[in-house]
Amino acid sequence: MNNYIKLIYISLFFSCSYAIDAQVYITNPSLEDAPADATMPSGWFAASKGTTPDILPGYWGVYIEPENGNSYAGLITRTDGSYESIGQRLENTLEENSCYEMALFLSHSDNYTGYNGAIKLRVWISNKKKSRKQMIFESPLIDDEEWKPFNFNFYPERDMKYIILEAYNPDKSKNNKGNILIDGLSNPTICNRV
Repeated sequence: MNNYIKLIYISLFFSCSYAIDAQVYITNPSLEDAPADATMPSGWFAASKGTTPDILPGYWGVYIEPENGNSYAGLITRTDGSYESIGQRLENTLEENSCYEMALFLSHSDNYTGYNGAIKLRVWISNKKKSRKQMIFESPLIDDEEWKPFNFNFYPERDMKYIILEAYNPDKSKNNKGNILIDGLSNPTICNRV
């Protein structure tokens, strides 16, 4: 084997090793757990005061079928301006200035025991627990019971280890009792470059 071919094999080995190391994994990305009210999905923590997410369907009048797996999470906003958010520490680091792509499904319940307003979802990344350093996605208002897929790309501004999903009421003049349903997150993957 000549030196040129050896160099190609060595280059392929290191590029494959980098691709494996560059994978970022979310624990329980589909928010699977036994349906329950005021319960954190396995692998996630409360990322704001007063967060008591629900694992659905089956509680608070919400019976929409999951888009992925057997369950999904419901987050709300309240009339006092408070909101729910959940987060987790990622198994690997989102690397500064790398391009990542993600996907998720969002829905809304017209019958969430009075928390029926349309709201948005924000996705944040950070290098500290419960901190919000960089918003990487903001959905439109979600007001439909049909699951909608969303795909988005982002570039971390620095190395990040945490991700947060946040219920968001964009209309500060209206104290909105709203809900958003989240299912089927994908792991962040390196963007395909053309």
